[in-house]
Amino acid sequence: MEMGPQFRLSVVIPNRNRAHSLLRAVLSLRDTEDDIEIIVVDDCSDADLAAEYGMLRSMGVRIVRQEKHLGGCAARNRGVREASGTHVSFLDSDDVWLPGRYDRIRQFYARPGNTDTVLVSGVLLHVDGEIQKPHQPEWKPGSSLVDYVYRDTGRVQTSMLNLPVAMARACPWNEALRVNQDTDLAMRLDRAGFAFHIDQEPGVIKEETIRPGRLTTGAETADRSYAWYLRESVDWSPAAKSGYHLQDRVWRLADAGRRREAIVALARTLNPPVSPRETARRALTMLGGPHLYARLRQVYRSKLRQGVASDPALRAARQRWEGLDNRAQAICGDPKMPILPRSRTPARELEAV
Repeated sequence: MEMGPQFRLSVVIPNRNRAHSLLRAVLSLRDTEDDIEIIVVDDCSDADLAAEYGMLRSMGVRIVRQEKHLGGCAARNRGVREASGTHVSFLDSDDVWLPGRYDRIRQFYARPGNTDTVLVSGVLLHVDGEIQKPHQPEWKPGSSLVDYVYRDTGRVQTSMLNLPVAMARACPWNEALRVNQDTDLAMRLDRAGFAFHIDQEPGVIKEETIRPGRLTTGAETADRSYAWYLRESVDWSPAAKSGYHLQDRVWRLADAGRRREAIVALARTLNPPVSPRETARRALTMLGGPHLYARLRQVYRSKLRQGVASDPALRAARQRWEGLDNRAQAICGDPKMPILPRSRTPARELEAV
């Protein structure tokens, strides 16, 4: 069954100070489907992005500027308010959209019964130049989303989310949060009674290379995440609580240099145990120190490269990432370089209010 002409998809991309990766993200959308409405919400960037935004406008991208730096959640909410589409997808400015995702979204919402459903696209990961395919467990309708994310290590992240615009406006992002934003939104949608569907077909490549100064690292972020956990976990299952410590608390503390607290959090994951293998891996990494960790990572990356070489889908995804990355770098290095033919979608600019 085909969706009628009333269907239109808006993609909201928050951005602050990024040029190269933002261009890469937009290029990944524009060479996939011309009819998507792309809204970039600038979160009061300090950098001068006038040239880059001018290029994006020539591609039919709407640029909306926040007058104050309010964070990613506020930017996404602003984009949802400005969206003219019937449905909205979210994309972080350092991630890449994959071909076929638009058609899967359109076809999913054409089916009867999917009106009030959150569609979670599949994901591939870009880590230190390599493409990984994470294990995404099967979603059982009616099960607990918190258990799915923390006990079963399921991914429900920002760039994977697709939903009706009306739903996104009724249940906006929590603008007070600086961490755990995607999980918090998904939990509130789940508690509000909206259904979820997990698509196993990858629709996005998510950047997960750890960089200095990234929001997910640092002592303050670890404390904010734990404060969120204490507020939200009152009705969680014991397994979900253990899973939070394993999937979130341990690595945040370790990355922040708080090794002793990380070891205590790791011990907490054994009551009850949710993934003894992952617990053992993290324990070995922390107890063995950075040198052992580096050697283990080298072995892991070698095996990963072998896996990519033997998997056509992963090889194609890596080529797509690298191709888009090279094009974005070339554009940033030469502002006069032609980008793409002008989009059929007319460029519209909004003044900040």
